[in-house]
Amino acid sequence: MSIASFYNPGSDAVIYPAPALVDKEAEKPIAYPKFIFEDYLKVYPALKFEYKEPRFEA
Repeated sequence: MSIASFYNPGSDAVIYPAPALVDKEAEKPIAYPKFIFEDYLKVYPALKFEYKEPRFEA
C-alpha cells in the first residue's frame, strides 16, 4: 500500500489555523497569525540555529 503525502505547500500558500479551532470571541491577540509559506522559507533558515527565546517572540 502506498500513501502520497506532500511536505511543502506552494510558495504562495497562506498558512493559518483552521477557523473551527480559533476562538472568535477571545479578547487576546491571535496566537498564530496567517503567513505566506515563501516568507516562512526566507526567515526560518536564518533563525534555525539561534537560541529558542528570540525565535518564539511575536
